[in-house]
Amino acid sequence: MRAMYWIVALGFGLLTINADPVINWPGLSPQSYPVSIPDPQPFTLQNTPTGGPFEMSRNWAGYVNSEGTYESVQATWRVPTLVSDGSLAVWVGVGGAPQRSLLQAGTLTKKTAYGTKTILWIEGLPQPLKPIARNLPVGAPVHIAIAHVKGSDWAINLQAGNYRQVFHVQYHLEAKSAEWIVEDPLINNKFAHFPTFHAIELFYAQAKKGTGQTVTVKQSMPIDLRIHGTVDAAPVLVSNTTFAVRLPAFTPKGP
Repeated sequence: MRAMYWIVALGFGLLTINADPVINWPGLSPQSYPVSIPDPQPFTLQNTPTGGPFEMSRNWAGYVNSEGTYESVQATWRVPTLVSDGSLAVWVGVGGAPQRSLLQAGTLTKKTAYGTKTILWIEGLPQPLKPIARNLPVGAPVHIAIAHVKGSDWAINLQAGNYRQVFHVQYHLEAKSAEWIVEDPLINNKFAHFPTFHAIELFYAQAKKGTGQTVTVKQSMPIDLRIHGTVDAAPVLVSNTTFAVRLPAFTPKGP
């Protein structure tokens, strides 16, 4: 059982992005085309298990596959709806479990009394998070794919609404895991306030190993998030490649 997963932690490697891409939504690029995302799939709210094959984390909820080396990872989701103030990250990545090097990309949503703001970002530990696009609206579709090209060259395909850009980054990593995560992030070396949010569904959640084998979240280890010992957020498997992260203590009000 691993006691902690962090989005910001000590690590090895150097991330170089050949661009300065911070843009305002929608930031249309020459490669723009709409993200294709299925309608939300219904799922049964399961009782959170007290035992079983779950791992526990202070700030991760989702799935990890760590049986071999990995060449790519991907997933699609919508910018989440936060009900209370706080910050929430949704991302996919390679590395990080059990190694310290981690290449990841995703969204970071922050809700305050002044409104909700979401950025699209890339991070390669130990380098700080690099914003790519900002002011993504709630519900905007996002698709991210990270793929090894050769040597230290990785391609990160970011799609959000009508924005699409492929970034080639230099990052030395032999990835020993793939992750699909909803997270209570560290901001300025402190955990953010963990907000209440509507269930977040991640689609097309799969990875490819160095052997060429494709693995899905159904073949991966679920992780539930426990801040004070009780389950605050847990993954629910919907299909081979789809899962939702939900708050067991939160029941959304009907229309």
